[in-house]
Amino acid sequence: MLRSTSPQSARAAPGRMLRTAALLGGFTLVSRLLGLARDMGMAWLLGGGATADALVAAMRLPHVLRRLLGEGSLSMTLTAALVRRAHGPAGKNGTGQCGADGTAGQRGRMLRPLAAALALRLGLTLAALTLLGLLAAPLLAALLAPGFSGPEAARVAELLRICLPYLLTAGMAALGMAFLHSMDVFWLPALSPALFNLTMLLFTVAAALGGWPPAQTLALGMLCGGLVQWLAQWLALRCLLSGATSAAGECGPDAVEAEGESIGRAAWRCLAHVPAGLLGAAAPQLAMLAAMGLASGLGQGQVAALYYAERLLELPLGLVGVCLGMASLPSLSRLAAERNFSAVGDQLNAALRWTTLFSLPAAMGLWAVGPDLVDALLRHGAFDARAARETGLALWAYLPGLPAFALNRSLLAGCNALGATRRTAVSAGWAVAATLAAGAVLGHSLPTACSAMGPALAVSLGLWLQTCLLWSGLRRALRDCGQPARAVPWRALFQQALAALAAGVAAWAVLTARAVMVPGGWWGGVWSALALAIAVGLTAWLLCLAALGNEDLAALTGRLRGMK
Repeated sequence: MLRSTSPQSARAAPGRMLRTAALLGGFTLVSRLLGLARDMGMAWLLGGGATADALVAAMRLPHVLRRLLGEGSLSMTLTAALVRRAHGPAGKNGTGQCGADGTAGQRGRMLRPLAAALALRLGLTLAALTLLGLLAAPLLAALLAPGFSGPEAARVAELLRICLPYLLTAGMAALGMAFLHSMDVFWLPALSPALFNLTMLLFTVAAALGGWPPAQTLALGMLCGGLVQWLAQWLALRCLLSGATSAAGECGPDAVEAEGESIGRAAWRCLAHVPAGLLGAAAPQLAMLAAMGLASGLGQGQVAALYYAERLLELPLGLVGVCLGMASLPSLSRLAAERNFSAVGDQLNAALRWTTLFSLPAAMGLWAVGPDLVDALLRHGAFDARAARETGLALWAYLPGLPAFALNRSLLAGCNALGATRRTAVSAGWAVAATLAAGAVLGHSLPTACSAMGPALAVSLGLWLQTCLLWSGLRRALRDCGQPARAVPWRALFQQALAALAAGVAAWAVLTARAVMVPGGWWGGVWSALALAIAVGLTAWLLCLAALGNEDLAALTGRLRGMK
């Protein structure tokens, strides 16, 4: 019989999720700042011309793989499967002492042979895919950037061959991340992207000081960054599993065998959830791949503009959507395995409300400070005024989809916890189709001066479609589990939207006043104005929420006091 979660434990789950999200947010902030420094170096070295277009096109597929494999999407699916196995019937022996009621050592004793079996099978699969990709590099280059031809297409294929082996390293790092998450170890997976960005920064400095070809050096840096991630995750996992095995109590060598299931079969059962779950989580990256294909036919510099805009978007996404999604997944999976669907609904509702609470002001704040932020961060060296303008337009077009992107992470966590990976795959298919259709329409309807906005706007529309499909699918899944549908908190959403609007208008007013009073400005003035605009916007957001009596702000304040 499955163990039920106590009411006190269920009520404490949102608090634990918030503490974990705060921990992840700190490491993610470090990673995103290092990523911004990396992109500033890339912009300074390559600017927004043909070489930058070729490198961005070549790195696009590895970047998608990094998002899917190395930064949470693959690990999200595997983590849910591992937690269900450790806390459900498969994770208990005949006496019921492993799994939900077992110690971390007992669960580690069960996971160690499973880790070896999964590593062998996933490693061989990824190695075969990598070899196939290297052989088909020219074809992949044509698919990634159909608007390129001649020397530009050949350059993309050359760079793709350098960085494509990142697929193997990122996949193995993701497997280590999944095991660490299933053992409630979050700090090292959160630090892993920072290690990648630090490695890339070292190669950027080497290209600048050593006179090496910048594009080839940065592509090689991506591969080496993946190797660093892989080694860090697996060295830590090996130590944890070795310690857990020596500390294990009464459980046998593996509890899976006690259930009459071989280790190999258990590994394949875990991997069976990967294709659908990975496709569902891949929707934003696939949509951005489609957007790059559309942008490659719009003129020189458009592909690079989309890339730089996406990188600026990653900072709020990493701090809000990704952190809450990762933090909620293990506990959601445990609650679902224990069939405590009421607590699943409560925690998912809290994650979604907190996501909108933070993502809406982030979108409005980037709308206000986006162009100035692009100038301050990127407009140096080869990155000229035209590249800055097109990047700013692409960033504005991405912003309507930022809340949807953030919400998708928690919705995907809920679907994976409930085992509804097929719903995620279907939603991803519709999102990519909508992106392609909207991009084709917008490409012929927008004026030439705003052509950079078309592909990014199409991505925003596709992500909102996926959000609606995931949300409705989760409501149906919870109803099937006996949980009544929860009313949409329209009043709280209206308050959050109004406060976000106040934040954006306040920040915009500060920057507008500075432009009038100090035309032209200087480097220190730009940064001081940005800091003042962000501080004023944040103050306006908090004051507006407090004046409206927002319950989410009051609940968050109470939880922060409890954490203290």
